[in-house]
Amino acid sequence: MKRLVMFIGLLGVLLGMSIGQQASDDTLLQRARAASDAVLARLLARLNQEYQQGGAERGVQVCAQVAQSLTQQIGREQGVNIRRVSLKNRNPRNTPDAWERRILQQWERDQKAGKPLQEVAEWRTERGQRVYRYMRPIMVAMPLCLECHGTQIKPEVRRLIRERYPNDKATGYQLGDLRGAFSVKIVAQPTEVKR
Repeated sequence: MKRLVMFIGLLGVLLGMSIGQQASDDTLLQRARAASDAVLARLLARLNQEYQQGGAERGVQVCAQVAQSLTQQIGREQGVNIRRVSLKNRNPRNTPDAWERRILQQWERDQKAGKPLQEVAEWRTERGQRVYRYMRPIMVAMPLCLECHGTQIKPEVRRLIRERYPNDKATGYQLGDLRGAFSVKIVAQPTEVKR
């Protein structure tokens, strides 16, 4: 009888840990999604505003002068580390790390195979810390994107891009292409259940 009570108690602890981990993972996933939603909404709103005032040239200026700081600001507001990454990055700060590169390459293979691209979330150990990693694809979804990232970029826009990004790789896209990803990293807190 004593062993049965101990077994039931142990089972309860293990189930509690599993339920606690699931709740923690769900909370982290929601935080990561909220941060990427916020970056997308605010960056698109700013790009649209500037585009209305001065076309694609103003859009290039926004990306060069505002996009990085806006992304960092939202990361601070949401309590996450967020950035935009791409295999064909324009800004060298958007070069993917090894984990991000692996996901982006898998998404490229999936897209070529006609598979839908799915967000990815997982726990990893990096530099001795447990971190929650999340990536969500960024697609070329609007014709407006092609004015700076397509195959037929106006000469004045191309000149601005070259001035700001001499090693630009972010052109040649078509509607529906994978442009890159939002990448979120959240360092585990001591109160979170770790796997």
